[in-house]
Amino acid sequence: MNGPADRIGIIASAGALPGEVARSVVNRGGSVHVIMLDGADPALEIFPHTYVNWAQLGRATAALKRAGVSNILVLGAGARPSFRNARPDFAFFRALPAVLRLLNAGGDDAVLRGFLGVLETHGLTVVGVGDVARELLVAEGALTRHEPSPEDAASIEKGFALIAALGRYDIGQGTIVTDGRIEAIEGAEGTDRMLKRVAEARGISNRRQRQGVLVKRPKPGQDLRVDLPAIGPNTVRNADAAGLAGIAVMAGHVLAAERSEMIEIADQCGLFIAGIETAQRPPPSRAAPGSAKPVGIGSIRIGDRAGAEIGRAIGILSELAAFDSGSALVIGDGRVIAIGAGELPRDVIERAAGLRRKRARREGVAVIGAAHEIDEAILVAANDAKLGGVVAVGASFDLENKRGVVRLADKLGLFIAATEVAEGGGRR
Repeated sequence: MNGPADRIGIIASAGALPGEVARSVVNRGGSVHVIMLDGADPALEIFPHTYVNWAQLGRATAALKRAGVSNILVLGAGARPSFRNARPDFAFFRALPAVLRLLNAGGDDAVLRGFLGVLETHGLTVVGVGDVARELLVAEGALTRHEPSPEDAASIEKGFALIAALGRYDIGQGTIVTDGRIEAIEGAEGTDRMLKRVAEARGISNRRQRQGVLVKRPKPGQDLRVDLPAIGPNTVRNADAAGLAGIAVMAGHVLAAERSEMIEIADQCGLFIAGIETAQRPPPSRAAPGSAKPVGIGSIRIGDRAGAEIGRAIGILSELAAFDSGSALVIGDGRVIAIGAGELPRDVIERAAGLRRKRARREGVAVIGAAHEIDEAILVAANDAKLGGVVAVGASFDLENKRGVVRLADKLGLFIAATEVAEGGGRR
């Protein structure tokens, strides 16, 4: 190994992956310099390192240049940047217009693409784990003693197809599929929280048989240099607690953190972990239903930003309908916060409330699928979550029998809308 490509900068936030990649590079004769963001593992201090705040662009780039680094990796489970904990330097203020654009860019993919652009304007080249430590990716085949059954294989195929279909909306790296049914879809909470809520739901139903597969793959078009999906020991522990049969990932496109421990735990629990070869390309586009435009019902106006988010949500629910899924979703802050496969809409809204930062003003929309109706409980949950309003999609909203619901929405200050509205047997 020779030249600057063997000197790697690692921008590290929480988790074990930055350390694993650093050891891989050093063990092959390369060198690293670690930029340690808030939450980075203190064990990384064994490597040359610099502590920085996320807003200290100048300090980070200066440290990398002193180390002779031009190629960098961005690794770890970092939180979405917030100005509340920013300690900016001069370089940050020079880049402020670009930073503001990326923070308001929408979904996490858009934010990450903008972040890469900011780094590259400082003369750095962002590379991926596959470029410097490909052995950390899950290859094709089973890693464990157990392998997927034919029934599991059908569920895996459906899970891959679902994530591919949702990818164009910048959501979803993981789903749980059980006997061909979509049981859960990963929103902003991440894989571990999704697994924990499935474990809680299954505990309530006293389900004992080991069933279902956690499926993870990148979204089509996802920038794999900085947002590569990952699994590790905690993933296996949570999958075991949820009573799953195993974990399937796209071969060559998912990282395995702490691989030996992860496999040992899976073998002890009787779970399989498998890399599945499948195409990393978007599915054929299904046109969103052009007639599905929301009609405002109450006295509160739908804002322009909410209108755009509703349009995106309608497209997502349209995709989910093809998988016999999609009870509700909450969209706001430029991204999908929570998405329900079969859960009650109220539960989806309450989950979203726990994932959002506390705010003084209303923002975001709950969009309810055709299998459910807007009722008082949904409006109360939306109000508690500080959402702007609620929209019913697909099923006709019976205005004559729902006037109490509309009055409550007006009282709470929520807009209420539906894609189909019936009054006195007619439709408007």
